[in-house]
Amino acid sequence: MMRALIRGATLAVLLLVLNSCYVPDKFKAELRMSRYGDYALSFEGDLLYVPLLHDYAENKVPKEEDAARQENVRQDLVRDTAFTDVRVMGHGRFHVKYLGPVRRGKAGGRLGQDELVSIIRRDVHILRIKSNPDNQVVILADSLRPTDAQAMQQQGMTMQGEFRLTTDGNIIKHNATEVRDMGPYKVYVWKIENPLSPMPHAIMIRDIDPERSLRDTQ
Repeated sequence: MMRALIRGATLAVLLLVLNSCYVPDKFKAELRMSRYGDYALSFEGDLLYVPLLHDYAENKVPKEEDAARQENVRQDLVRDTAFTDVRVMGHGRFHVKYLGPVRRGKAGGRLGQDELVSIIRRDVHILRIKSNPDNQVVILADSLRPTDAQAMQQQGMTMQGEFRLTTDGNIIKHNATEVRDMGPYKVYVWKIENPLSPMPHAIMIRDIDPERSLRDTQ
């Protein structure tokens, strides 16, 4: 009994820490980026909506409200037209397909000179892409604090998947699991095995496109 209470309290504290985010799981994702900063991201896998998990853990989701609560989350996701499919899997888990971000009716675009792109969005994100005036492009997936990651593992919450960065750009720093050559491109691969795995991080120095000004990217 006491052990169950402690585990429940640990989960509640963890979820309160994470309650503003989605956690990806069982996914495959790829960011394609040209040396000029043209990019598009594809993602297929599960998203765990942590606030709803928190309510399930504290038995705050009456049976008669379960379907509506999950539909509210699904509707929140499909507001972004880059989500081409969102399916409710139950208990705060959603299987999604994403291709975007969508700009001018097309998936992806070109980064501006000084721009932040967040996926899913700025206030709720799992991946951020930041371009700087010095031509650096920083790609950074959200990471958990070690204590939070350990707590997730203890509660049986998984975070597994594979993230790829395919580019012909000049990557000057990365923590990829492996790098593969593919003609003029390199494929940087991150294997995410659990919440303690290093989250993707890479820095690229982009080239200046002689035929297109960065002022024309928005």
